[in-house]
Amino acid sequence: MKSKSISVIKIGGRAASDQKTLISLITEMKSLDSEHHFILVHGGGAEVSRIGSIFGHTPRFVHGIRMTSPEEMDIVDMVLSGKMNKYLVRLANRVTRAVGISGSDGFLFTGESIESGTGSVNHTGKITKVSTELVELLIENDFIPVISSTSMDNQGRALNINADEAALHIAAAVKADNLIFLSDIPGILHDDRVLSCLNGKEAEAAIQKEIISGGMIPKVRSSLTALREGVGHVIIGRYSGSGDLTQLIQGNRGTYLYKEHS
Repeated sequence: MKSKSISVIKIGGRAASDQKTLISLITEMKSLDSEHHFILVHGGGAEVSRIGSIFGHTPRFVHGIRMTSPEEMDIVDMVLSGKMNKYLVRLANRVTRAVGISGSDGFLFTGESIESGTGSVNHTGKITKVSTELVELLIENDFIPVISSTSMDNQGRALNINADEAALHIAAAVKADNLIFLSDIPGILHDDRVLSCLNGKEAEAAIQKEIISGGMIPKVRSSLTALREGVGHVIIGRYSGSGDLTQLIQGNRGTYLYKEHS
């Protein structure tokens, strides 16, 4: 199964929302498929909030984490595993072969509810188990899995999982060579300069010195966990057009995180 390298891409920002940029990304993935298996993971919190507002729901966050009521879970499923997932699959199938799935399919990733702080039912979850058989079957047959971050617990109740967390767990489970986070920032920044390359010790030191701060801290710390669990490299960066994916994989663009040799 490892005859090709495996790259898990979590798409966000313009790379997930601009059709021209998406087609460019998928076309570049197709051009690299002789050497790489690709797995796409997506979220879509902004679109969930937009659709939810139509139905009168105001999103509630605790420590930056969206809490998901039973009514909102219906919207999360509808938007992430329906509207957005099928949009991405249809777009991908213009140039390659893609299959849209969620964490619930084939028990890809399952989890448990986190505490909401109110005592009410909360469908926001964290991952407790990953089963990669379905994803491996798809990539072995040259399909690109396009994965939405909804899932379920061990009783079959729906869960809303953070897409970054889903990408991290999947990448660790398949021992991905690369885990690439695409967003609208060019990488980890310090004084408006991209930190191009960091090992685990350097990344932790940058956190302690507050060079890495805010919302980037949990992303970097989770990335370091993924490296310890077998992911080859984690790349944080931006995809703007043709050639960027190759540059990111080669470490010539974005921030390249790697595990230091012991």
